[in-house]
Amino acid sequence: MKTILIVIAGMADLPDPFTAQDTPLSVAKTPALDMLARRGEILAVPPLSDFNEEISHKNALLSLLGYDLGRGIPKMEELLEFGLNNSAAINDFPSLRPFVIPAFSGHGVCLTTSAWVRGVAKCALIRPLDIYSPGSSDAEIADAIAQLVGNAVVNNEFVFIYIDSPLRASLRGDYKAKIRALEVLDRHLISPVADFVWKSELLINLAVTTDLITPWHRRQPASLRVPVALYFNNQDHEGDPDQRFTEVESMLNDSDMMDPSDLIRYLSNFNVEEEGD
Repeated sequence: MKTILIVIAGMADLPDPFTAQDTPLSVAKTPALDMLARRGEILAVPPLSDFNEEISHKNALLSLLGYDLGRGIPKMEELLEFGLNNSAAINDFPSLRPFVIPAFSGHGVCLTTSAWVRGVAKCALIRPLDIYSPGSSDAEIADAIAQLVGNAVVNNEFVFIYIDSPLRASLRGDYKAKIRALEVLDRHLISPVADFVWKSELLINLAVTTDLITPWHRRQPASLRVPVALYFNNQDHEGDPDQRFTEVESMLNDSDMMDPSDLIRYLSNFNVEEEGD
């Protein structure tokens, strides 16, 4: 069973209490994300296991991948240097600790342009792949990542994708830019990846989630449950044609995932027999 995990940093919001505007995720035209929610399932998971932990995107991503923050919290500057320097050893950085994602460490790759996320992946024994894009626009980067997914899935058990254009819009407090960022990612990343998964003869799990609820009107994250779309290409079903992938919809579904690492453990342990076996 192959697994693709896509983390769209800063994707989810809270409604603006002053203007009563819907969240960008609710407003954006995201047919591919909505299809995954409709044909798979949507749920919510906590971003941090302990409310005493620092609410940061770094800690949320580490927790999502199963790292125990009680072992010590890596420093951002060391993750950046480790991610940028392919010849660097983890022992060269005092705050970094290797960790294992069962079934995935040593059998996966990371697709991202964020140097510190490359550092996190290397700590988890996940190999970062170089991404070559003819330009620097969000659409071109998403296209470049999407083009690598097919071979990455065929040659590895785990493909981890991280992209942060919605987060950058949130931190600027730019509502319209966040809507555009979500629509670009849906069209240039989610749609081709979902199409590959849907058509593939391989058994593939596809999960799309975020790190922290990051309201654009607050410009800072909150430690609230985050939405997750799960799609398994051998359990495809039509579902509700009106189903949307939104923060509210995710909260309406019961989930027994009480820790952020429950998601990665679920994905790494998930195994189904082909229909007819």
